[in-house]
Amino acid sequence: MNNIIFKRLVFVFLVLLFLMPASLKAFDFGLLLNQNLGLGGGEYDPVLDYEAALIPRLSILLGDSGDLYFSASLKAVYENKEWIFVPELLRNEFSWRSGSTAFQLGRMMYADPMILTASGLFDGLRFTLDTARGNFGIGVWYTGFLYKDRANIAMTGADAASIRDGLDMDNFFDTYFASRRLMAAVDWEHPSVAEMLRLNVALICQVDLNNRDHSYNSQYLIAKASLPVQNFIFEVGGALETAQEEFDNKTDTYIAFAADIGVHWRPPTQFNSMLSFNGRFTSGKAESGSMSAFIPINALYHGDILKAEIPGLSMLSLKYLARLHEAYSIGFTASHFVLSDKGSYTAYPLYGEPADNYFLGTEFFGRFIWSPLSDLNLTLGGGIFLPSLGNAAPKADPRWRVELAVNLALR
Repeated sequence: MNNIIFKRLVFVFLVLLFLMPASLKAFDFGLLLNQNLGLGGGEYDPVLDYEAALIPRLSILLGDSGDLYFSASLKAVYENKEWIFVPELLRNEFSWRSGSTAFQLGRMMYADPMILTASGLFDGLRFTLDTARGNFGIGVWYTGFLYKDRANIAMTGADAASIRDGLDMDNFFDTYFASRRLMAAVDWEHPSVAEMLRLNVALICQVDLNNRDHSYNSQYLIAKASLPVQNFIFEVGGALETAQEEFDNKTDTYIAFAADIGVHWRPPTQFNSMLSFNGRFTSGKAESGSMSAFIPINALYHGDILKAEIPGLSMLSLKYLARLHEAYSIGFTASHFVLSDKGSYTAYPLYGEPADNYFLGTEFFGRFIWSPLSDLNLTLGGGIFLPSLGNAAPKADPRWRVELAVNLALR
């Protein structure tokens, strides 16, 4: 099956090569080589993991208004003492702009205003319209052709189990693809309301097409506002979710919410730097009534070591980023995690058990970034998560991780 997928990727790539315009200025080709080596442990013996991805990309201009973009990935992953090889189509998009309108078709990037509910690659189409009253957009996408680890959709227990089972090349079509869901979004963005406020609003809905006994449909109203004041940027966002969960021929309706606050400060230093405070809050499941944990479409990870999914979890973080030199940058993050209820989140350090209290622990992580060349980037990072700085599982072992990432761009 590896050979079949590889041959299909090569075939698509060759077709695009033949479609190139005669002028060399009409297309751009590049190749990325990304590698990541990590070592982690704490509550378990140290575990080594490694990932290498070869990513070819091709951009073709179609006259003055059109663009065709193609990218793919051939990835080798060493994890749990096993090697797996993952072929993947990444962004593959046709776009066309005429005046104030634009059209996109294919596999494209989309993110909601809070980068919380839906963020990543999706297959579908999208129209946008730029006006004096803001930028309007409408899109429809399908998730069932995406690689499941890339989409990371875990809205039901069956979704989560499919991701945990991993990829089996001998049973490729049953273990590769993401949960089948249809998603639609209507959004509006205004860059300068009253010449001072940036506002972004979206209405998103998704329909479960998996045809299982357990289905989950949901709708989201999301808004985020940003206000720059001298060296500060203040941000606030909120999301309201309504959901319909069907199980054993019974349908339950839920309401959930999430909120973000952020304060970013650029100190008056000789080098570029930023100090940020961010808070992300989500609802928990009430003992009675329809209030539930907030469940996004894409289960985005929070924390560099904890890598927690957001349902039933809130987070406070303090981050400092600085570019000390043209080739050197540093970053430090301290994040404290708080449970929104005592039952929705059961991963480490709870090990599947209900929590006794709400404060999960604190994570510290730092990075040193070196860019000796414009096309070469090396990142050394490391940190630790300490359950002892919380009261939900204070006796659990800490978890630590160090990693080295090398990114090389070839043109």
